[in-house]
Amino acid sequence: MGRVKRSDMMKLTIALIFAPLPTTAVYADTYNYSCKACVFPRIVSDDGYDGCDVVDGKTYPLRVDDNKNVLEWRGKKYKLTIASADEPNGCAKYGWHAEGNGTSFTFCTATQGYGAIETKDEVRVRCNLKR
Repeated sequence: MGRVKRSDMMKLTIALIFAPLPTTAVYADTYNYSCKACVFPRIVSDDGYDGCDVVDGKTYPLRVDDNKNVLEWRGKKYKLTIASADEPNGCAKYGWHAEGNGTSFTFCTATQGYGAIETKDEVRVRCNLKR
């Protein structure tokens, strides 16, 4: 057996120290929803009714890209910021404020993949996360 150089031993020691450390990739998610527009949206009631009577059952894709901070809805892109529950028109669980194309709205999400486009306490669009 030959003699091991001190520098080679240091490299091996450093490699063994860092080998068990987990490597976590930092990335943002993209969320794809299938949405239905509401007809005659109303204020949400206490009995759990979200105020949305769905128009003709047609679905439309909605996409949220957390990496680019962009929401795509009906062929248009909107810039996103986080919607805090403490803000006016904030979301109860998690959501985003979308701005662009001369308009703004809030896209709120909840448990079980539900999401909704809301403006001034009215549900305008009801969405379900595609899995």
